[in-house]
Amino acid sequence: MKIADSNKDLFDESRMSFGEHLDELRKALFKSAVGVAIGCAIGLFFAPQVIALLNRPLVKAMGDYKLAHASKRLTEKTGYVPMELVPWLEKERFVPRELRIDPAQLLNALKTVVPDLGTTIKLDPYGFQATHFDAQRLPRLCQQLTDEGQRTPQQTALWKILPSQQQTTLSEIAKKTDAGATEVERVMAIFNQATRDEKLSQDAAFATLLAPAEKDLTTMFQKPKVKPLAQMNLALAESGDANLSRRLNRALIANSFSAHMPPLRMNLISMEVWESNAFEPLSLKPTDGFFIWLKAGLVTGACLSFPWVFFCIWTFIAEGLYPAEQKYVHYFLPISIGLFVAGVLLAYFFVFEPVLNFLFSFNAQMGIAPEMRINDWLSFVLMLPLGFGVAFQLPLVMLFLNRINVFTIDAYLAKWRIAVMCIFVLSMFLTPADPISMMLLAVPLTLLYFLGVAMCRYMPGHNPNPFGEV
Repeated sequence: MKIADSNKDLFDESRMSFGEHLDELRKALFKSAVGVAIGCAIGLFFAPQVIALLNRPLVKAMGDYKLAHASKRLTEKTGYVPMELVPWLEKERFVPRELRIDPAQLLNALKTVVPDLGTTIKLDPYGFQATHFDAQRLPRLCQQLTDEGQRTPQQTALWKILPSQQQTTLSEIAKKTDAGATEVERVMAIFNQATRDEKLSQDAAFATLLAPAEKDLTTMFQKPKVKPLAQMNLALAESGDANLSRRLNRALIANSFSAHMPPLRMNLISMEVWESNAFEPLSLKPTDGFFIWLKAGLVTGACLSFPWVFFCIWTFIAEGLYPAEQKYVHYFLPISIGLFVAGVLLAYFFVFEPVLNFLFSFNAQMGIAPEMRINDWLSFVLMLPLGFGVAFQLPLVMLFLNRINVFTIDAYLAKWRIAVMCIFVLSMFLTPADPISMMLLAVPLTLLYFLGVAMCRYMPGHNPNPFGEV
């Protein structure tokens, strides 16, 4: 049986003076700084490509959210998703959006491309439509207009510009007990012709309606009231637009018969358009673009230079090891790099999508449309993989602590419950405030904890009795 010589210093062959340690540390730090600078330069050069790559999970998650929202709306509207729309949703990734369009303006726009439409379809965007009249109240409207004793000054101004034939028509309708589509069409034609008379809005009966709001001592500190008719009249005086004159006359006539006509509103038709669900993150500040480029470049540089920095640190640590143990750097460096890359890839390919889907599900439940700011997104997407990569160094940390006799293998196995609890607490701080990302980091780290125990037992350099052989 061989007894170790207790008088022999095990570190004789590797002993260095304090000054030599400081010199080696200075060299290691200088090499690390140079590596970080080169990595950051490369990262800044490729920052646009990195940002495009990092935006992919967000674009996909936002696209999936829009598709799910569109399918839900279609199901609520018709009870099912029509089969012919499924390819547009799933393959082309188009989503529907409901719009309200003025048919008259649409027709005028189409006339520039298809001139023949004007001869077959006629719409008057500046006149009355049939929906502006209530057939049940139409006889009462005509009675008030034809009865001189019931007419208001504004209605009298309208009556004066009507030809005698139209006045007779209105008198005939006033005698009816009910009205139909024919009577509505006749009254609509009369009123539309009246809207073309430029003298109507110039009548003194409308002066009060068209006068701008005046300021006095009682209202000078109050918010001025908006008078749409006065604003239209002012715009008409500046432009002299005939179409604007018709719109003003139409508004004055509708205001004169407000008791017998529905509120004047533009006839808009509902139209469903399909658009791509492509998403682009938002930038809210002029400086966002620069800081995003800088942040992406620096973090990318840190990731690129990590293997070199780790190598420099391990080189410095190796100076204090047994000469025979310095070769372990060649074992541990590839493992460390592999664990770091595994953590980054896990975060990018398996964590981002479920985390975003989980967070966006709350938007869907509360009816809030998500709009992602690029600066906030990059802070999330850059730091999460970096945190995963650093956290995946757990087995090596355990191995190091075991080799310097801080923890034994038996201690690791005896306190594994406490270690798992600490892992979950650490994961809570290293990930966003959601349980999905925390679990996606904590579960792999728990497995890596037991991998660290196995490495302590089976990796080269394991010495059950570091003080000698008995």
